[in-house]
Amino acid sequence: MSKIKITTPKGALKWAQITGAGKKDLQGRDIFSVDIEMDQAVAQELVDQIDALWESDKPKGAKDPKSTGYRTNDDGTVKFSFKTAAKYPSGDPKEVAIYDAQAERVKLKDKIGNGSIGRVSGMASIYDAGVAARGVTLYLDSVQIIKLVKYAEAASFDVEEGDDVFTSDATFVAEDI
Repeated sequence: MSKIKITTPKGALKWAQITGAGKKDLQGRDIFSVDIEMDQAVAQELVDQIDALWESDKPKGAKDPKSTGYRTNDDGTVKFSFKTAAKYPSGDPKEVAIYDAQAERVKLKDKIGNGSIGRVSGMASIYDAGVAARGVTLYLDSVQIIKLVKYAEAASFDVEEGDDVFTSDATFVAEDI
């Protein structure tokens, strides 16, 4: 199948899982993934490249792709979703290369939070898993972080008072719940 190397324009990084074991996909495999969002006008050239790849190399008899690796959000921005396996077929661990704003490779100690600004580089590749599953996947290779927003857990609960509230030192019997 055909593929092209791509690098996104600058955009807002979302749900970046590109270190450690990454996250589990729907089949339970470890994957690295990141979404990047930007205005339609900024995204259009890359959208056109991906669409041209599909049109020129789609599987014989294919019509519309199941997925193109991007989608237009309700607010008019475009989200590109990249992913890659966290291990090579040999079982050796994979690493997503991370670069700073000066295009210098770095090791990142912090998790990347939503709203970080950056670019993503990888491959757009056509997949064909039968008539109902044909499209374009965006494979993740590297991420450039231009502005880092560190991930912080966002628990912002108010304190609840009373005799029947759960606390860390409380013990409940199953019938109580």
